Amino acid sequence: MLDFYSGPPGIVNGPFTAARVVFRQRSEMFLAGGKSIDGVASRDAGNTPITVLRPGLLMGKITATGLYAPSVIGVTTNAEAAGSTSIEAAAAVVTELIRRQGTTGTFKLTGPPAANGVVATETVTYSAASGTTITVTAIANAYVAGSMIQPTDGSETPRTFIPDWDGYGLKVVDGDGTSYASIDFPKFPVAGIVYSAQLLPWPADTSLRAWIVARLNDAFGAQLVFDGYY
Repeated sequence: MLDFYSGPPGIVNGPFTAARVVFRQRSEMFLAGGKSIDGVASRDAGNTPITVLRPGLLMGKITATGLYAPSVIGVTTNAEAAGSTSIEAAAAVVTELIRRQGTTGTFKLTGPPAANGVVATETVTYSAASGTTITVTAIANAYVAGSMIQPTDGSETPRTFIPDWDGYGLKVVDGDGTSYASIDFPKFPVAGIVYSAQLLPWPADTSLRAWIVARLNDAFGAQLVFDGYY
């Protein structure tokens, strides 16, 4: 991704971002008129910088505003047994959970109890989060590693993803690093052949993959073909 450099004259190391290709062929279709993204709610915890939403990032609709934001804050790093009172995730994910959901509050946890099992979603109450640990009220279900930590504002249901219109993602802050209240989502994918492995996240667990596909292709939603199933 190109950006401007501000500083004294001289040779500096420039930023480098590899392009991501999400569609297998250029037959995709987009919603006419597009939609809008909530720049304050939207960060990509798996990216550097987190203020650039990578192509493939799953996006859902915030119920209260109609704006779009990432459907997944991050994924768990460990399997969790029913009754567990701590959830482990990457430090960047824990930081984003605090930023988006608060220092205490709730989030949704989605995943199966065992590999390729039936996917469950529950709302989890947390009282603290720091480092790589989230302290929670005992969870009701077991979850495999790689289960999804999600918001609770409606955007946790994936409806589409950031497309690869330029391959480099979408910046959600201005030149001073201030979040945009709302930014254009001009190319809103509704059809095409998707390079499944480029979705973010694209879980290792097959039942979680099926869950994502079902949400993106529900009865009222998009008509996407996923190459991973062929």
